[in-house]
Amino acid sequence: MWPTKLRVPFVLFVNPRSPTLTSHQSDRRSARRGLSARQWVGAVGLGAVLLAALAITLNPTPVERGRSDTVWAFLDMLHRIGIPESFGYLELEFTANIIMFLPLGFFFALLVAERSWWLALAFPLVLSIGIELTQLLVLPERFADISDVIANSLGGWLGAGVAAFVPRGKSADELR
Repeated sequence: MWPTKLRVPFVLFVNPRSPTLTSHQSDRRSARRGLSARQWVGAVGLGAVLLAALAITLNPTPVERGRSDTVWAFLDMLHRIGIPESFGYLELEFTANIIMFLPLGFFFALLVAERSWWLALAFPLVLSIGIELTQLLVLPERFADISDVIANSLGGWLGAGVAAFVPRGKSADELR
């Protein structure tokens, strides 16, 4: 039988003063009331960006396969506009990983409650380690690399740092 009370999804992330839901209430509307606009933006943005990042990182075929001409043309263009010649493929990949994880860290930090800020620091590191372990153990054509964990974590932490400057609003319950 269904429980008589359900906790709001993302229990770790919502305001601890959010009420629990009874099975007689509209779950969707009641769950939404406990989240601030900031948290809703974080949840929707994180969902979209996380799906894209997982599709890229857990695809059995490496991203650059069949695109080496495009990658080298892009690097050539960067060198022509003033990026030093020492900036090569490895540096481009490292930078791309930072950029890919920036929005993940940003949206996750918007989602977590203020007192759970440490989760925004742990999330990119744990996610990146999980991705790299999956590539190592399950995806033989992919290459697990500690530099990916470092770049992904840096990107996530930078995104979380940017989110720290977004003002925190009040949930609908707190406004009443």
